[in-house]
Amino acid sequence: MSARPAQDFHAAVRTYVNDAVTNDAVFREFTAATWAHPLLAAHRRHVEENQLGFGDPAFHALWWRLLAAAHERFGEVDALEIGVFKGQVISLWSLLAQRSGWPVRVHAISPLAAQPMPRAGWWRSLLFRLSARFRERVRSGDFYPEDDYEAVVRRHFAHHGLSFDAVRLVRGYSTAPEVRTAVAADRFHVIYIDGDHTYAGVIADLETFAPKVIPGGWLVMDDAAFDLPGSAFWKGYETVARACQRLPAMGFVNVLNVGHNRVFERQS
Repeated sequence: MSARPAQDFHAAVRTYVNDAVTNDAVFREFTAATWAHPLLAAHRRHVEENQLGFGDPAFHALWWRLLAAAHERFGEVDALEIGVFKGQVISLWSLLAQRSGWPVRVHAISPLAAQPMPRAGWWRSLLFRLSARFRERVRSGDFYPEDDYEAVVRRHFAHHGLSFDAVRLVRGYSTAPEVRTAVAADRFHVIYIDGDHTYAGVIADLETFAPKVIPGGWLVMDDAAFDLPGSAFWKGYETVARACQRLPAMGFVNVLNVGHNRVFERQS
């Protein structure tokens, strides 16, 4: 187990090549790094055993290394997640900051509300036939069952000895005018976009939030490896991968991919 997470991140970036062999090797190495780290492994096991999130164990090692690199580069770090679900990522960020002594301010944009699939089978079938947007939402995993998401997230934080109240929560959808107004003046060193996975939804988030990444900072896109080579990992959704094609023109370079999480560094 390495005690040099920032250096491990930079080494992975330096040697990264977007081909099948490298993508599979990176995914396996980051997965092993998660299970070799007691804190990361314990957090991920809690997530899996209590169905508190999706993704892969490899992403825990990615966040550990990326936050360390951000702290090394910027000192104090502002990190934003769009799309909290049950708090897997923001609780991990908070835990890593607490245990490592990194000054990380955790921000989150989420309605903390369900988006349930229509219950009636005949109505779902009709919508699927008649609505292109509904079909896209189904295919991009854009529905979430009823639950008290705030209570779930608070319990998740409490399990790790953390306070959810320390997170700056902007409650609402990332496309809502009041949400955009609330963060209009904000800039971030790390942004993780894991919200609406329709093409229009991802584009809207990129147009609003990608410019908020400070030069030298990172934008991480979830479920975005649909068109990448490799066979060791689930690749996400075509809509998200297609939207990511906009990022080079916005000043971002894809420096690393870990499974379906793609890491873009802002150059300008």
